[in-house]
Amino acid sequence: MTAETSVRPSAKGQGMGENARTGAILAVVVLVVVLLAILGGRQPLEKSAIGFAGLERWLEAKGVATVPAIGDDTAAETIRILPIYDPRLLGEGVPQEDGAEETRGALAPRPMARAEFTQRLEVGPMLAVLPKCRGGIVPRGVAHPDLLVPVAAMDFFGERPVARLPQRGLASFEVYDTDYDRLLEPSATLYSAQVLSPSLDEECRPILVLRNEAGNDLGTLLADCTNALFDGPGNALFILSDPDILDNAGLAAGDNAALALAVIEGFAGNAKVFVETDTTSSPAVAPTEAEVGGEDPRQRSLADLDRFFAYPFSLFWIGVVLVTGLALWRGSRRFGRPQEDLEPAEASKRRTIEASRRILLLAKEDDALVRRHVVDRVEALAGALLGSGRRARGTGDDAAAIGRFLSRRAPELGDKFNKAYAAVTAPHPGERSRFDALAAFEAVIQETWHDFGRAAGPARQDRR
Repeated sequence: MTAETSVRPSAKGQGMGENARTGAILAVVVLVVVLLAILGGRQPLEKSAIGFAGLERWLEAKGVATVPAIGDDTAAETIRILPIYDPRLLGEGVPQEDGAEETRGALAPRPMARAEFTQRLEVGPMLAVLPKCRGGIVPRGVAHPDLLVPVAAMDFFGERPVARLPQRGLASFEVYDTDYDRLLEPSATLYSAQVLSPSLDEECRPILVLRNEAGNDLGTLLADCTNALFDGPGNALFILSDPDILDNAGLAAGDNAALALAVIEGFAGNAKVFVETDTTSSPAVAPTEAEVGGEDPRQRSLADLDRFFAYPFSLFWIGVVLVTGLALWRGSRRFGRPQEDLEPAEASKRRTIEASRRILLLAKEDDALVRRHVVDRVEALAGALLGSGRRARGTGDDAAAIGRFLSRRAPELGDKFNKAYAAVTAPHPGERSRFDALAAFEAVIQETWHDFGRAAGPARQDRR
């Protein structure tokens, strides 16, 4: 084994290290992409299939006047569309579980207390949309019979609110208007359609009734329940039994869009419409400008940053991660690992180690390499001790000038340098003698650098 093979790492070891670094970079890129996909793919309830985020924009496009909030001065002239996601309007903190949450999602995707419901009704007229689906439909984006809320699990002011028709999947139904005693032109396309329960139907006044092709009544779709369920303030309360007429998925099914427009224009009249998509925020009535001093009353939180990771912004971040990962990977393959910044003391140690390694490699019969090494060391030392203004001279002249400089500054060190230089440049030394001479020469060079180095101020006569 030669000295060179003992100090150089094997090609196999370099390949394994390079593959490990490449694999680590790719793993980090894949992990970040997966996290961004998960964050960007989170579906808030309002934007899911059972949400109502698209209803307000759609109504505006159809020319229906909408408002972003209800104020004291507009409460009487505004009707609130309130989607209910809670099958039981119980008190706060009451758990609603049936043991199927892990596979089918939450039974109540967004809980609501009775007090919150009545508080909103006290503000002005309301259209309450009863719940139908569990929380599992939000991440899946598709409907399934197992994702429907069990009818027995529902309770609306002491009454079972709905009954589910036997038809499974999407089905089309005729809609009969009891007020005008006529069939509406648009039909209702509903998934596992649900109508008001007989008990609730007796309490309220039916407005829209579902019928089959034979003209038989199947149940009430929309009813007027003003002052029917509890002693309220007298504001109008309409109840829609099936949310598929107005939610994001239902608007695109069959003639539901035309039916929704006819229904809203029918009970709203000249009133403006407020679609309350987020029922977790308070207050029920928007504060006046005098109460907030002209400031924006909406609350800001870190959750607002989620919009920058939602689609289509998520595609931008995925692209940034991929490009960055590709650049790092390609840079590591082309240029290797980044070089670390070394402290001066560490750099001095590294130069010493490199010099010793070079001495070992040069300690052979190749005199030319030894002379080249000596020339490099003498020229570097002369440039530091004698200054950049020194005249060009041969290696022997540089060595003599260094010897004179050291003899004046440190006579003992100058004598050691002259002897070491003479020994290392002696003609035809033996292999062992050359190694000893190189070791002594390097020791003197390092000692000179340590005592003087670049901070040494050469005398004027040393530059001549």
